[in-house]
Amino acid sequence: MFRSSTLRLYSTILRHPDKIFSTVLLAPPSWPATDSLSPSPTETSSSLQWKESKLGDKTLTRILSNLQCTLQSVHKRKIYWPVEECGAFNLTPSEYLMTLLRPIPDIFNQLHSPRCLKVPMKCVHVDFHYSICGVTFIAEEFELWSLTAPIVLSISDDLFHINGQVSSCAKYALSRALEHTSSATIIVTNFKDIAIFFPPARNRPEPTFERITTSQPSLSLRVLATAYLLDALPAGIFIDVPRPDMEIDEDVVLPQGPPQDPRQPLLRDEEVFATRHRHSDFDMATLVRDRARALQFFRWHEHVSNFFSKLVAHPNDTLTAKTNEVGQFVPDNRPIYPFDASEIPSHTAAHLMAIQRESPLVTAGVAELFKRSKSFSLKIQDVVSKGSERGICTVYRCQITSIDDDPVSISPLCLKLFDDRFQPLQIPDEDDEELDDDLLPRWFDPVVFAETYALNEAFAYDKLLPAQGSVIPWFYGTHQFTLPDGTILSGLLMEYIEGWNLDSSFTRGLTPDRQIKMIQSCRHAARVLDVADVAQRDWHSDQVILYTNPTTKLDHAVLIDFASTTQTWEPHELNYIQNYFGLLHVLLGRQGDVGLDPELVWKHYGEPDDWDPIRAWIPTESKGKNMRAVRAKDMFPYISST
Repeated sequence: MFRSSTLRLYSTILRHPDKIFSTVLLAPPSWPATDSLSPSPTETSSSLQWKESKLGDKTLTRILSNLQCTLQSVHKRKIYWPVEECGAFNLTPSEYLMTLLRPIPDIFNQLHSPRCLKVPMKCVHVDFHYSICGVTFIAEEFELWSLTAPIVLSISDDLFHINGQVSSCAKYALSRALEHTSSATIIVTNFKDIAIFFPPARNRPEPTFERITTSQPSLSLRVLATAYLLDALPAGIFIDVPRPDMEIDEDVVLPQGPPQDPRQPLLRDEEVFATRHRHSDFDMATLVRDRARALQFFRWHEHVSNFFSKLVAHPNDTLTAKTNEVGQFVPDNRPIYPFDASEIPSHTAAHLMAIQRESPLVTAGVAELFKRSKSFSLKIQDVVSKGSERGICTVYRCQITSIDDDPVSISPLCLKLFDDRFQPLQIPDEDDEELDDDLLPRWFDPVVFAETYALNEAFAYDKLLPAQGSVIPWFYGTHQFTLPDGTILSGLLMEYIEGWNLDSSFTRGLTPDRQIKMIQSCRHAARVLDVADVAQRDWHSDQVILYTNPTTKLDHAVLIDFASTTQTWEPHELNYIQNYFGLLHVLLGRQGDVGLDPELVWKHYGEPDDWDPIRAWIPTESKGKNMRAVRAKDMFPYISST
């Protein structure tokens, strides 16, 4: 072991795991002048006859791809990463190697599954003499799993002779390492060259090696040591890769709405039809246990669909609202990953700054007044969208006329009302004898709640606050609105964007240069969602508005409709983010008609970011057979196999 006086003190910073392998490290020290290594004939003759791996047997591409996929899956997490306070100056080569590799177990120690690593993983420094030093990774559980972690060796001589054969120094170092652990993958370096050596194994009877080509030897050593350690471990345990789907405990019932005593007699249909105005007026915990009440719920739903219009507000209607009233209990929990502006590339940040709009409420001088208010009134100007057949929302252009009964003058805003009465549901056959108690709860699986959808969209807007007024509209909260007929609905208030849809004549008339600007703006917008950990689950062409700022004349896109988005609520549950590909499909015309040139989309939309975990084959033309592979670029472009 090296002297304790040479150890350095470390501080820590929070860092995304994938960023650890993109920072250039300090150059290694020079080896001290020593006598050349001359192993004895016995030692040399006992060495294995190492052969270079054939092209089809090389492991590097697979190993690095596995590390990249793993890092992408845990990208949103941040881990404590050591930062050397004193720098790596005046270290011996063996000390430098230990300093380089010692933090690697921190990745596994902080990202492991609770099922393993009761005792933290660590590096162990081994001195094999003759200017050979090695580092191996150990953990208490490795023996239980019958695992052999890789060894990293540093030697002072060349790894190979001029003729390409393994040098005597490298052979001797390998033999000493195999005495220590007979089956380990061994990474050997002199801090200029790197090679990976594989001892004989059941599926590989001959000892082989791969030469590594790199422009950054120190950083490559850290990557390779991590990648081959990860490969030696069981998948998804020592780095706990989140599950793609949430696990639902079907035995848990979460009551929603007013509690009802099931012993009370069933109300007449006429009374229920007159007094129920939303799904939350019913007690779902009772409905899934009571066949009669369940069937009455569906009769009420059918009655609403037959006798009421989904378009609940009309031009010149006046609506009153309770400010920031959600309409249901809001649990004290929030998505766990904040918007990290440091993840935004400089060109995206510059785009957001260039297209920034001032908030209409700020312009009118009422922003603070509105935040502190208890109520307000607005007047409907016109209908923006009646909503899709399967949706529960209608959208209007409106103008706030008073705040806490004080008249105000504000430019038009956008109102989105959520009305779950009009959710399309399959109506069960009341005479169906198979509709027993076991099947009854399944009829309510698709039932959604307007308040929940409104709250979910509000969570997305809150997370996207740093981008509001650019590729995201300004957002003014979730409120309870009272219609002229007395019906109370949950709704959102936001900036009104006077723009154009993707399939409009405006879009089809854009010059190629203006199309390119709109396409690039869409790419920036998708990246903003990625950085915010907001995954759009319902991409379609109506979610993109093309806008030209009347003052700056800059063309850009604005994204709307976040009711179906998801965020990460638990660190071990994967928020499946595919915004890059979802918006790409939209711009290519796969999710509704668009007026953009698909060739311009392919050429100017850009590549996925390094952290994007999705890989896809996308048709180059609508309903065409030709496909194009799209995936994130290589996270380790500075490493290749010779």
